[in-house]
Amino acid sequence: MSEDFKNKLDAYEKGQLHGEELEEFEKELEKLEQYQELLDGKKSATAISTMGHKQKQILKRSKWKARFQTALTALCIFILVMIVSSILTAAYYSWGKPDRSEVFAKVIDYTLAVTEPYGDFGGTSTNVKPFFGAEMSRDLKKKIGDNVMKVGELKVHFLFSLMSFPERNYLGNVSESPPLFSYPGFEREMSEWDRLEKLPEGTVVSAYVSFNKLESTDKVFNLLGNKDFDITWFAVDTGVEGKEDGAIIDPIGFPSTPIWHEDDMKLDSREETKGFLFGKIVSEGYSSPSYEEGDTDMLHTQFLKTLRFLEKHEKMADKMYQGRKLDLKNKLHYLKKNGIKHYGVVVTGPTKEILKLKNEKAISTIEVDEVGFWNWENKSS
Repeated sequence: MSEDFKNKLDAYEKGQLHGEELEEFEKELEKLEQYQELLDGKKSATAISTMGHKQKQILKRSKWKARFQTALTALCIFILVMIVSSILTAAYYSWGKPDRSEVFAKVIDYTLAVTEPYGDFGGTSTNVKPFFGAEMSRDLKKKIGDNVMKVGELKVHFLFSLMSFPERNYLGNVSESPPLFSYPGFEREMSEWDRLEKLPEGTVVSAYVSFNKLESTDKVFNLLGNKDFDITWFAVDTGVEGKEDGAIIDPIGFPSTPIWHEDDMKLDSREETKGFLFGKIVSEGYSSPSYEEGDTDMLHTQFLKTLRFLEKHEKMADKMYQGRKLDLKNKLHYLKKNGIKHYGVVVTGPTKEILKLKNEKAISTIEVDEVGFWNWENKSS
C-alpha cells in the first residue's frame, strides 16, 4: 500500500476529501472491494475442493448411522410391543377357572362329540399367538375295526373370543360324502347289504345302521350289545332333525362311552413340592368315574349335560356344526318331554358279522362308511 493511498484514506475517513478527488477515491475503493471478493471466492473454492471428499464421507456415515439408529429403535419398539402383547394375550386366554382357552377347546371337543360319529376320538390343543389371537387344532380320526386312524386335521382361529369357521384338511382316501341315517317311516333305496356281501373275509367296516322304529338305548344294547362288533355312536331323535327324502342330514347323538366334564373328574392324588423361593409346586392326579358298558343312565346324563354346556356357547357350536343351527333349546325341551330314543347307530367290526344284521327285523337300512384290512380281536367270547 503506497504512502499516498494511506494519506488519502486517512483524509477520507476524516471527511477532508471533496469534489472530484472524493469521487475518484471512492471508485478506487470500490475496485479494491471487488478484488477482495474475488480473492475470497478463490480461497473458498480451494478450501471446498480440499475438504469436499472428507465432508462427503462424513455426511454419508452420518446418514447411515441415522438410518441404523432409526431401524434399531423401530426393532426395539416392535420387540417390546410383541412381548407386551404376548403377555396380555396369555393373560386373556388364561383368565378364569376353567380358563378361556379350556372353555373354547371344550366347545370344539363337545360339539364334535355330539354331531359327528367319530368326534370323540381326539382332543384339542391350543397355541396362543401375539396380538390376542389363538389357534386351536386337533386330529380328525375314524375308528375302523379296532384301529383308530387319523384322517385329517381341524384348525380353528380366535381373535379375542371371536371364533372363525373351522378349517378341515383331510388326508388320503376319505369318503367325501358321509353315509346318512334313514328316519323310521321313510322308504329309502340306499341300503348297502349287497356291498357288504361282496366284501371279502378278513376286512372290517364302519357303517351307519338305521332302525325301523325309534328304539330306547336299553333296547339297542339288548339288540346289538352282545354281537362281535362295537357300537361307536348313538344317533338321537330330537324332534327337529333336518330330513331330505327320509335321510337325516344333521344328526345329533353321543358316543358309546360317557362324555366327561371337568367337574366329573375325581381327585386321586395330590402332592406338594417346594418351588422357587417361597413358592410351591402342586401336582394332582384325576380320573373319570367308573363306567360299565350298558349304563344308559350315565350315558344320558352326560349327553344332556354336554348339550346344556353347548347351549351357553351356541354361537361357537353352530360354527363347528358346519354353520347350521343346533337349536339346543328346542332339542333339550323335546328330550325332556319325550326321553332319549334312537333312529340309528354307528357300528364297526368284522364285515361278515355286521352283514348278519340283515336278518334283524329291527334294522331297516345300512350304509357303509369306511372299509379296512383285518384288525380285530374277537369280543363275543
